[in-house]
Amino acid sequence: MALYDVGRVVVNIFFRTFFRLKIEGKENIPDESERFIICANHRGYFDPPLVGIAMPFQIGFMAKEELFRNKLFGALIRKLGAFPIRRGKSDFGALRSAIKMSESGRHIVIFPEGGRSHSGRLRRGKSGAVMVAVKARANILPIGLEGSYKPFTRITIHIGELIRLDEFFDKKNTGEELQKFTDEVLMKRISELSRVPM
Repeated sequence: MALYDVGRVVVNIFFRTFFRLKIEGKENIPDESERFIICANHRGYFDPPLVGIAMPFQIGFMAKEELFRNKLFGALIRKLGAFPIRRGKSDFGALRSAIKMSESGRHIVIFPEGGRSHSGRLRRGKSGAVMVAVKARANILPIGLEGSYKPFTRITIHIGELIRLDEFFDKKNTGEELQKFTDEVLMKRISELSRVPM
């Protein structure tokens, strides 16, 4: 059994033992052969594995570069599909990697907020997730994570309907257009699914 599959089993057991885990909207997950990226709200370190167990196939993750400084841990999360991104600045290398991964058929998770929110509200989404999707000619699967990570409380993963980006594929898009779509469509959908206000 591959390391990723072992990790899925362990994470599944953990969340079903210590949290009342519920997954809604599995019927909205496209076929693995369809090109799409996954976008979710970001509350804590458990978010990536939580999204991972909701998908029936292996996915990849953007993760802050600080997590890779420990060589052992960095090697582990790389094997589990993570790749580093520098936060607080435009990391074009990481964005190009994300585009190439999506074009090759990999499904990656991007947290549009760019970091964890501690305010009880969504942070303003960055347009990078939409830009990656458009460049890769991929759609976006929105996910809302609802609940806290307090043991024995309910955590619900709400999987929404696919957000189609066909209107952007064959034209030159400005940063303002991509940001407007991020604000008015993507983050609004994530807010509705997660029950977290914008």
